[in-house]
Amino acid sequence: MEEGERIEVGGKSIKFCGEINWGKTSISCKNRVGFLVNTYHISSHDAKVSLLESENCICSESNSNISGGSEIPIQTKPTIVLSHTTETNSTSLRATVAATKQFDRETQFTSDLTTISLSLLATLVLMKYCRRKGILSVYALGFVILIYQSLLLQYMPQHNSFDEFDLPSLLTNAQIDKNNSSASVMPTKVWYFDDKNVPSTSYNSSKLVQTMNKNEEAVLWILRLPDMTKIGTIAAERMMLGLEKRLQHKFGNNQQQLSSTIRTNITGYLRNMTQDELNNVNPEWKLFISDLTDRGVGPWGLWYMKTELAAILGWKRIHYITRTTQDNHHMDSWATQSKQNSQVASDFGSFAGVPINFTEHLGNSCASVQRSTYGVRDDINDAIVNYMRHNFPSAFEWTNDNVTNSLAISPAVAKLSRPMDIRTFWNATVCESRANRCNFRNYVAGEVASLPSKHPSMKVDTDVIGFIHNAGRKFVSPDYIQALLTTKIIVLAQRDKWEGHLRLMEGLLSGALVLHDPQVYWPYGIVDGVNIVVYHSMFDLEEKILYYLDPANEQERIMIGQRGREIALSKNRFWDNVERLLLNGDKKYVNDYGVSYQPWKGHGNP
Repeated sequence: MEEGERIEVGGKSIKFCGEINWGKTSISCKNRVGFLVNTYHISSHDAKVSLLESENCICSESNSNISGGSEIPIQTKPTIVLSHTTETNSTSLRATVAATKQFDRETQFTSDLTTISLSLLATLVLMKYCRRKGILSVYALGFVILIYQSLLLQYMPQHNSFDEFDLPSLLTNAQIDKNNSSASVMPTKVWYFDDKNVPSTSYNSSKLVQTMNKNEEAVLWILRLPDMTKIGTIAAERMMLGLEKRLQHKFGNNQQQLSSTIRTNITGYLRNMTQDELNNVNPEWKLFISDLTDRGVGPWGLWYMKTELAAILGWKRIHYITRTTQDNHHMDSWATQSKQNSQVASDFGSFAGVPINFTEHLGNSCASVQRSTYGVRDDINDAIVNYMRHNFPSAFEWTNDNVTNSLAISPAVAKLSRPMDIRTFWNATVCESRANRCNFRNYVAGEVASLPSKHPSMKVDTDVIGFIHNAGRKFVSPDYIQALLTTKIIVLAQRDKWEGHLRLMEGLLSGALVLHDPQVYWPYGIVDGVNIVVYHSMFDLEEKILYYLDPANEQERIMIGQRGREIALSKNRFWDNVERLLLNGDKKYVNDYGVSYQPWKGHGNP
């Protein structure tokens, strides 16, 4: 620490130096900072701020040139910097009071130890005198020693021995803030339970970094929902490490461990702790459980989180990620009724689904429920960039960074000459063997295919182009890329019973206008009329197709297509979605249904 260093306190710059009173002696402010750092586990910066706030170690500006800037102010109790957690005020109060009492004991002990030493010296002198006079007995000597031991024990600072059955009481202490406000922001560390399933694109994040050490203090665990039943044992062991670290902080013994009885039955011990006690064990360590199945696992997953995981880990560290945040998506029923009654103009209405209410699970099974969506496929985006580079080499000043190239060429992509008016990339032949999943898609494709009969100049293609099924997810067809980039309007429809699909981002990447059926929750930043257009019935679909194919509205169509491509690339890359899910905060952006996600327009969000 530099003598005379300036520290910002309450918006003012104060010079830090000097000494403080310590009992009947004085110590340097530098040594006092070291004591606070080692005792209360705070940063040196916070220790200095604490001393300055209590009017200690303040250099006298007026006297600095006369006396060397060193004055000895009156010592007061230290201010302990507490972390900004969601713990109760009573917990923070207990921590502050405990720290203050400990400081009082230390200060009082220094003063009283001097008194005890002087008393002992006087006693020894008296004993020597009595011995010379021959009046000292063994009983008198024992009585003097007993008095001295009693005084010493009374004033000695209290360092209780560890009682394993009193461990939960240690967990109510507030966490000391270890953050140095002047330190740079470091990436958050992520540990994957099954790192074989980690996409390579996750490493493009500047805010997240993968670690192989699952036991680091501030680390996020990521696991797929099928692995949830396998995590209990290693998670309990992680809790055991957190408990032992608390003991080390409390007793200053790096070798302190739980008893062998507790270690061999750590799960049972954890189940006897309260939720508050569990949540306070290393609160920076969190678990994110990801369920990316089409229909979700239903109530079983949340039940398991509550009864098996929250019971031993605490609900505050558990976060549930799912694609299934809507229910009653029954577009197959709408298609069936439309075929039977010829009600092709009827609105989709409630057939499109309603939000699932997760509020009863928050603060019970988990801390948050977060909506996951499909992101941009890098291979599709790279293929589009390569297509543009090959066919329009002079349209842009190309770089070696496809991320930079992708956004920069968006205006050029949206303004491409597009001879085909409409494509669906879907027809009834794709899903004949699984018609129970595709009734609505098939219906929409059939309606679009019939439009030229009413509008002869309209160019429509409902052919399947490129690869389909699993091959389409693993490989990129050049024919598919060319078809995307030569179409004005791409009409998409979702599966019968759930929402969300990869075709949405692929359509947006093309720079074409995307017409899409309703969703309960859209991917981040998707807004009807801004970067996508939503149709609510077959009649509505036809009207909007005619409107955007009108040459008078061509610029509006191009601009919506361009903004669609830009929102896909700027906010919906794989790492964008992962960062939002993992760094969103426990209670931030929770809607009325308990779903945590960034807000956007429409569907009850601001």
